[in-house]
Amino acid sequence: MAAYRIEPPCAYARPAGRTLFLTLFQPAERGAAPRPAVVLIHGGGWFGGMRQQLRWYGRHFAQRGYVAIAIDYRRMFRYAFPFCLHDCKAAVRWLRLHAAEYNIDPNRIAALGNSAGGHLTTMLALTRPEDGLEGEENPGPSSAIQAGVSLYGPQDLTYYLSPDYPLKAVGPIGPWYIRHFVHKNHGHVADPFAAASPISYVHPGAAPMLLIHGMNDRISPYEHSEQLYEKLRS
Repeated sequence: MAAYRIEPPCAYARPAGRTLFLTLFQPAERGAAPRPAVVLIHGGGWFGGMRQQLRWYGRHFAQRGYVAIAIDYRRMFRYAFPFCLHDCKAAVRWLRLHAAEYNIDPNRIAALGNSAGGHLTTMLALTRPEDGLEGEENPGPSSAIQAGVSLYGPQDLTYYLSPDYPLKAVGPIGPWYIRHFVHKNHGHVADPFAAASPISYVHPGAAPMLLIHGMNDRISPYEHSEQLYEKLRS
């Protein structure tokens, strides 16, 4: 397996005075050609978790010739949607701003996330500047990604308002929790639950995605990924 190195934590954005850090993983040798990059987004219900959870993925990608960054982002309950998405977009722009420094191909940037990170990954893959969800940090370059990998991410937050939602089966994540996350509507989508749902932003020409989901998942149902897949195909 190829050697890799991990850089010390680096500040990538300071929204409203809050410093956000990333950990960067890269091959030990710089290489002749620019390398593809991956943004790693941790899960934890938009409340818990930490970037260190994705250390295995960072090593895995760096050993295979990628530059990877595992990122912090603003979380509940102090910060509701869309601040977490603003931070993920700022991280993509940070990669483009530092492409020459880290030998990154700015036209080959992907994202991978699990659970809440999977949700943010598909939001990155599907939302565009006209959706009004860009944020203000690291202005200039595009926040678009060229591919996304969502590991059991929730794709339709309106589901959590359904009377069929099995509250007792999933612990603390109920309608009140999602209502706090979505907070209010943003961008051009009127309903706040739909506005925070990746499935609301499907459009022709969206970045290709790999959706990985356990069929017995009762927090983020398997059907979410099926529905997103079918809408993307259509």
